[in-house]
Amino acid sequence: MATQWILLVMEDGVFHEESVCYAIKLAHRIHCSVSVLMLAANTENEPGIINNAQQVLKKIMHLIKAKNITTQGRIRCGDKASELLKHLADNPSFLTIVWGGEEKTLSGRNIKKTDDWFAKIKTNIRCPVIRPTVKDNVRIKLKRKESYQNAK
Repeated sequence: MATQWILLVMEDGVFHEESVCYAIKLAHRIHCSVSVLMLAANTENEPGIINNAQQVLKKIMHLIKAKNITTQGRIRCGDKASELLKHLADNPSFLTIVWGGEEKTLSGRNIKKTDDWFAKIKTNIRCPVIRPTVKDNVRIKLKRKESYQNAK
């Protein structure tokens, strides 16, 4: 039986902890591996962005491997919509996508329709896309905890 994969999508070297944690829990629950895709805008003139994306990708993969989950990672630079579709075409067996990119990209809120790259391609994606979020009550508890620790 072939290894089954979920795809964790991140953008521009940004680390969204809730998405990484969700991908790890989901991989354990359904007994599969995690492929991490870091999408970056065309960055020919900005090597610092690629370096940051590489560091974040290594950190994410280390966290996943620490939980005894097989993982692989890739950075794709250029038009994000095109790069995501190319990655899905190269790897057609993803069970689901866990979204760790910009929240506004997936939700479509506060974006001009012409700027919403994900909306343009979502009909071409054949697997479910999950966007984990931290619930408001959890955010409140975390802020209280941070405030308490800062007050010490």
